Amino acid sequence: MFNCKKYFFIVCSGLLWIFSTNVIWAVESYLRDSTHRGVIDLSPYQIFPENRIGNGIYLEKKLLDSHSQRVILKIVNIKSTESHVYLFRDQNGVLGLNIVKNEVDRDARFWQIDQEFYQYSNNITGLKRIFRIFQNDIQPILPYLRTGSGVTSAATHVIFYHIADSKEVIRLNASGQEIKTRLYSFRLHVINRKLGDSKSINNFLIQDANYSLKLVWEDENSVSYKLSNGEKYTVDLLKYVPELF
Repeated sequence: MFNCKKYFFIVCSGLLWIFSTNVIWAVESYLRDSTHRGVIDLSPYQIFPENRIGNGIYLEKKLLDSHSQRVILKIVNIKSTESHVYLFRDQNGVLGLNIVKNEVDRDARFWQIDQEFYQYSNNITGLKRIFRIFQNDIQPILPYLRTGSGVTSAATHVIFYHIADSKEVIRLNASGQEIKTRLYSFRLHVINRKLGDSKSINNFLIQDANYSLKLVWEDENSVSYKLSNGEKYTVDLLKYVPELF
């Protein structure tokens, strides 16, 4: 009986030592120092722990997202939605953006345009928004716009558009019959990659029956677009926003 009790005591002591060691290791792995401040308050969000691979982003104490190979750095709400975009750094030190979608927003898409720019689009609500990584932070581009889209990038500049207006018009078809169609007006916006703000071209609108517009850089100063009737036009951006070139 004594030998059984002695054996039981040895086993329990060993298990206690193993579990205690694991607990101590877990605590030490999250010790604070000059680059790790524990919980970071980005009201209404929290990041824990700071600057650690595999850390998490929280909203009202609920975990929104975490990734075993990423350090989450910043987060912003996608205006007019319950979804969020966060900035992360991967194991190679490369920055990127990712989305945390609310259940209502599950059909929305979020994709990368280039190393700086990302597009959010929800075809059900019609909401389109653009995000940029700039100076190690998340920059929503003209967040008051609901239809920011068509990001077209070049080495030094980026151009995009939004639907400034739309209206129903009546036209005659080839048979002379009146048909109702919708006419969309597009406003262009230009970004110099070295600068933080975009510049809107307020004295120029593109109109077309199609609700999307494809922009193409022709050279470092001009872009072209083609209307739904096949006609192609070129815009000299130096004429409208010379301060960006």
